[in-house]
Amino acid sequence: MKSPHRYHITTFGCQMNKADSERMAGILENMGFEYSEDPNHANLVLYNTCTIRDNAEQKVYSYLGRQAKRKHEQPDLTLVVAGCVAQQEGETLLRRVPELDLVMGPQHANRLRDLLEQVFDGNQVVATEAIQIAEDITKPRRDSSISAWVNVIYGCNERCTYCVVPNVRGKEQSRTPEAIRTEMEVLGQQGYQEITLLGQNIDAYGRDLPGVTESGRH
Repeated sequence: MKSPHRYHITTFGCQMNKADSERMAGILENMGFEYSEDPNHANLVLYNTCTIRDNAEQKVYSYLGRQAKRKHEQPDLTLVVAGCVAQQEGETLLRRVPELDLVMGPQHANRLRDLLEQVFDGNQVVATEAIQIAEDITKPRRDSSISAWVNVIYGCNERCTYCVVPNVRGKEQSRTPEAIRTEMEVLGQQGYQEITLLGQNIDAYGRDLPGVTESGRH
């Protein structure tokens, strides 16, 4: 497998996207990639997208246009769109931007390594199917040495008429108390002073976990 050496991630949207980007950056660095501040100096460019804010969605297409043009001059450039726009648009993105190598929804963030291996084998990949989110033991590349994000639940089941989140983030999936506790203990050992627990519908934590009582959820 021939992989790029430098990567760049641009993140749009919410704290969940920022946490996903930190995890994907950790996966890339675990694969041997080095971070580049400038996307034009990177061999792999990843846009982690937001579909809630129209301005953010339009920016993605603008940025993609520049990198697609660059790819014609540098065929080894790997272009990835992750996040909610990727989930919502799926294969439509490939028709709109055929230079893309990988389109992946937010449920697949922890699968980045496996998906890239398919890309490096010469495939154009779309990963937007609903899956059970796997625990990822790769250390995130955290942007702060003081505060950290910790996901406790993914997705939402409420389906409010005005909200697209259940369609792009999927159904509620709670992490186990043991997994959350272990991650927080490691952060404490590393000197982090502030931890923010994340979830689209954090009040729903534990409803999908067997053996978790109502009192145990709070």
